[in-house]
Amino acid sequence: MNFIVLQQLGIATLLGALIGLERERRHQLEHKNERNGDTFGGIRTFALIGLMGALSYLLSSYSIVIFGIIASALLILIISSYVMIGRKYNNFGITTEVASILVFMTGILSGMGLYVEATMVALVVLGFLLLKTPLHEWAGRIKWQEMISTLEFMIIAFVILPLLPNKEFGPYGFFNPYLIWLLVVFISGISFASYLAIKLMGPKKGLVLTGFLAGFISTTALSVSISNQSKKNNKYIGPYLSAITIAVAAMFLRMMLEVFILNQDLLVHVMIPLLSMTIVSFLIAIFVMEKNANGGNILNKHIMELKSPFSLLPALKFGGLFALLILVLKFAMANIGANSVYLVSTIFGFFDVDAVTISMSSLVKSEVTVHAAVIAIALGGIMNTLLKIGIFFVFADRKLAKNVAWMTILVSIVGALSLFFL
Repeated sequence: MNFIVLQQLGIATLLGALIGLERERRHQLEHKNERNGDTFGGIRTFALIGLMGALSYLLSSYSIVIFGIIASALLILIISSYVMIGRKYNNFGITTEVASILVFMTGILSGMGLYVEATMVALVVLGFLLLKTPLHEWAGRIKWQEMISTLEFMIIAFVILPLLPNKEFGPYGFFNPYLIWLLVVFISGISFASYLAIKLMGPKKGLVLTGFLAGFISTTALSVSISNQSKKNNKYIGPYLSAITIAVAAMFLRMMLEVFILNQDLLVHVMIPLLSMTIVSFLIAIFVMEKNANGGNILNKHIMELKSPFSLLPALKFGGLFALLILVLKFAMANIGANSVYLVSTIFGFFDVDAVTISMSSLVKSEVTVHAAVIAIALGGIMNTLLKIGIFFVFADRKLAKNVAWMTILVSIVGALSLFFL
């Protein structure tokens, strides 16, 4: 027996034992006064099932009939155990039995040498088993309207979106139904993810975490989402302001990452404005969180009363804003010319700072000087930051909008002043 075979059998056995350990521990906690044998299986049974899966695959190379016999025998044992235990305790839960079948499949994956895939499946199974109580509690808090909202989101994301034409229409081809609706889906998804994070971790942690992650995706989308939520919970604005401030800081970090990937030589120069704005944004976020230390706890009672995580109307409004900005941008490029780097970057930065960053990082090698590229990237970031003021004054609570305004203006001033050190 060579080392590869030992590895296949060993990993299959260990993964099965890991899941079996959780099942045995769960059974002992829930049935302290009952015998351990009054359940389908524990650490030994699941370890053997994993080993059986790997062996069945290895033996299938000699005869597929052997594999069929082993798989059928295991299925019969699982069904028999399920029926007997279910009748005895009047408990027909099937989680353990399904987990055992998945352990058998991880054994097969291990036998195939797909160790990463086998481990991933085992970890997913283990995660669902370990999170039994939190998942049931979370499911109990889900309301009927939230289920309807989830269904609506799935329809617009997976039914309507694929049917839309990915073509440009109108003057200068500014109107692309697919791209605009994709933006609507994305904004709705950010809102939905934020709501789930709040439900699972509490509003302060949920909004801050979502703010940072959304900063690596779209601060504008998060701004629309938070703006809508702030009107429903306008008494405590601290967590919302913290989330958007952290998102702005994360946006500048994302821009630096894009420059690093495309043009490492440019990164040294562009770090002067971007890093300065990042530091100021983080300092403001820390100040706001310290000042509103109890904001998240207080807001928790109110934010749990939100009726729906799906906010389509603000997303549609921003979709219209996106189409308008694309029209203005393409008109400027067609009538002013490609040499207007600063003007194009300023206009485009309102909507898509990534496009400015990526285009300037690529063009600096041939058509744009390093100095011009750095200023263009910084202008794109500044204008995208200032755009938050308009979004919050249109969609958000007025008090939150004013706080966002002074924050974004301060960050933008620091970014503009840093350009003098280039």
